[in-house]
Amino acid sequence: MSQDELLPLFMPALCALLVSAENKKTSPLNEAEVLNIRDAAAVIMVSRDRFSAMAQSRGYADIDPQNCWYDWQMLRRHLGRKPDLDAGAKLLFVSKENSDFNASVAAAQETLGVFRSMLNDSSAPQRFPLVKVLLSEPGYQAYIWLLAVAHDDGGFVGRIFELPGAFTQYAKDMQVAVPERDVQDWMINDQGTLYGGYSLRYSRADMSDAEKLAFDQHVGVSIYA
Repeated sequence: MSQDELLPLFMPALCALLVSAENKKTSPLNEAEVLNIRDAAAVIMVSRDRFSAMAQSRGYADIDPQNCWYDWQMLRRHLGRKPDLDAGAKLLFVSKENSDFNASVAAAQETLGVFRSMLNDSSAPQRFPLVKVLLSEPGYQAYIWLLAVAHDDGGFVGRIFELPGAFTQYAKDMQVAVPERDVQDWMINDQGTLYGGYSLRYSRADMSDAEKLAFDQHVGVSIYA
């Protein structure tokens, strides 16, 4: 059996551990506490069939450890726990061979001229222009949205405004040069109307209605143009 066929099974379930910890604390867990509980929990790697059988036996699907904070907030909302906390965005892990994901990148590349035209339009000061790029350093990499602060025919300059804690060589407010060929996506949020954002549309497509609502609230979008 290849390592790719194995899935992490938490014993006891990760969601049960988090419910117990929050009950004991008598106030909402913060993100660091949630991740510490996940990292300290007992977990075994099992086949997909055994993983599915355990979920069926439990009567529920456990929290995805890669989206631990997001899934925990979705569960808290389902349980009616207050106060409601910002779940952030759900991370989507896809293969480079995924045709739909690759199509979203191609669409972004093909419409960079539209993005530049909108950047040059000074009549909409409320716009929030972003470019997505793969940031890499030894041992870690992730796709990150950057605030587009400058551009020319060769590419863009983006400022980091949010960053996963695993990065050590990048920091908030750092400016990064992004050659045009490295742009994975672009978006402009014009007072709730989204232009571009092809990877967001791809990620959102398979979400439940509740997840779509939380996703839209997090990115501040009400209309997908």
